[in-house]
Amino acid sequence: MDSLAAPGEKTPLFLAIPPPPRLLARLPALLDELKADTWSLRPVEPEDFHLTLHFLGATPARLVDDLRREIGALCHARRAFDLEAGGLGCFPDDLNPRVVWLGFRDRSGGLEELFRASRRILMAYRLFELPAEMVPHLTLARVEGLSAAWDPRLLRGLAPQWSDLGVFPVEEVRLMRRRPAGAAGPRYETLAGLGMGGQ
Repeated sequence: MDSLAAPGEKTPLFLAIPPPPRLLARLPALLDELKADTWSLRPVEPEDFHLTLHFLGATPARLVDDLRREIGALCHARRAFDLEAGGLGCFPDDLNPRVVWLGFRDRSGGLEELFRASRRILMAYRLFELPAEMVPHLTLARVEGLSAAWDPRLLRGLAPQWSDLGVFPVEEVRLMRRRPAGAAGPRYETLAGLGMGGQ
C-alpha cells in the first residue's frame, strides 16, 4: 500500500476475480497452440491473468478505502459460486482480432448478479463510466500484428478443443490497480482481497 498514489492523486483501478491454480496451469498449452506465422501475439504474463469484473479507470486514491469497504461488504453478503471455463473469443471479432480471450459460462447466474450489484454501488459515486452488460472473459494475449494471410479458421478450429477447461470457483474479488509503465514485476497490484461469504 505504500506505493499507492497520494490521496489527492488518481490511480487506475479495476475489480477482478483471480483464476484458480489448476486453470492457470493449463493456459501455457493453450497459448502454445495459438502461435502461428500469420499473427504476432503478446501473451499476458501468468501473474497478470484475471477475469475483470469492472474497469474503473483513473480513480482518486482517497476512495480506495471506501471502495474496499463497500465492495467488501457486498462480497461478504454473497456465497461463493462456480463458473465453467471454456471457449475462445476475440475483440472485436476473429476477422480483425485485437484481443484473444478465454470465455466462461455463468450457469448459476452468480456472476451476473455480482456484476449488477457492484455496478449499482459504483455508479452511485458518479465518477465511473461502466458498461451495462458484461462479457465474462480472461484476456490471453493482445494481437500486435496480422499478416495478409491471416485466416480466422485457426481460432475456429481450436475452439472445440478448449470448450471445457473445468470449474472456476469465484471465492474472492480483488481491488487492483495498474502499476506505472516501466515498473518492475507484475503489471497489476492487488490492493485488497475481498472474500465471498464464508471465505
